[in-house]
Amino acid sequence: MDNKNLKKGLLLGIFVGIAWGLDGVLMGRVGLNSIFTDKAFALSQGISETSFSFSPLVTAFFHESFCFFWVALVLLFSKQLKHVFYLLFKTKKGKATAIAALVGSPIGMSAYLLGIKYATAPYASSISVIYPGVGALLSYLFLKEKLSLNSVIGIIISLTGSFMLGFNPTGNMSGTFFKGIMFAFVAVLGWALEGVIIGFAMKHIKDEVSVESTPQQLLCLRYLVSMVAYAVIVLPAIKGYPLASNIVSSGLVFKYALIAILGAFTYLSWYKAVDLIGSAMGTALNSTSALWTIIFSALLFGNKITPTLAFWGIVIVIGVFIFAINPKTLKNNK
Repeated sequence: MDNKNLKKGLLLGIFVGIAWGLDGVLMGRVGLNSIFTDKAFALSQGISETSFSFSPLVTAFFHESFCFFWVALVLLFSKQLKHVFYLLFKTKKGKATAIAALVGSPIGMSAYLLGIKYATAPYASSISVIYPGVGALLSYLFLKEKLSLNSVIGIIISLTGSFMLGFNPTGNMSGTFFKGIMFAFVAVLGWALEGVIIGFAMKHIKDEVSVESTPQQLLCLRYLVSMVAYAVIVLPAIKGYPLASNIVSSGLVFKYALIAILGAFTYLSWYKAVDLIGSAMGTALNSTSALWTIIFSALLFGNKITPTLAFWGIVIVIGVFIFAINPKTLKNNK
């Protein structure tokens, strides 16, 4: 690994952590609009109680849809968009990616936004970053992949941090705090399972023909499947279209479109960072989003940083770094 690629990859990885942290904070902030928090007002707008309770699922639909639009736009200009649909309909790996997307987005992303709604962004984000460790455990159990000693130590540290953060809060916690923590753990499970399915597909599924695919194309496919799943299954199930219509007519839709630019380029940058410096370092830098969420919440919106939140948030990130980075690899690349 040459110094130029290393520096570029590190800068991209740092950007990913910052951007994903800001993404969660901004999504949480928009979620404070009265249409999501004032039940009487929401009902007066023709929004059902079910839709009001699960409003983050509607906002997830807009986030994922706009992310698909922005990534598809990038692929359109690079003449790769057509290949996304070929992957979906003609290859087994594409179909496996679609299944993974259903687990990772309608389940993972929805639960993450519900976690933000009920427990606030700093807590939900801090817990959500342990998903690589949980994914490694699931891979060990179901795919028989080996775990190194530093991986085991890192997973134990990050899981301990998330447990302490979720069940030993300080300060004035809302009555929905523990509900939000539970949703954050569901998000962890969803994203971890997504990684396991993708890992299985890449290693064990062989297509009849050789198909070249880029991470950007697979990302676009993920967002496409997610968008369709929300539109066809999730929103009708929670009677969410009146709320979606209200989001459009109120102008909030433009805020989601802008936040989605950040979300889309976060993933694109992460894939590029992984390509330049490897998945271990890329994953570790991505985990710093937990700390950036805490920082942005305090700087932009005056949220209080409690000692418990700061301490265990740092512990979680340290655990992910220990899990993700092999000391031998780091020494060889030094």
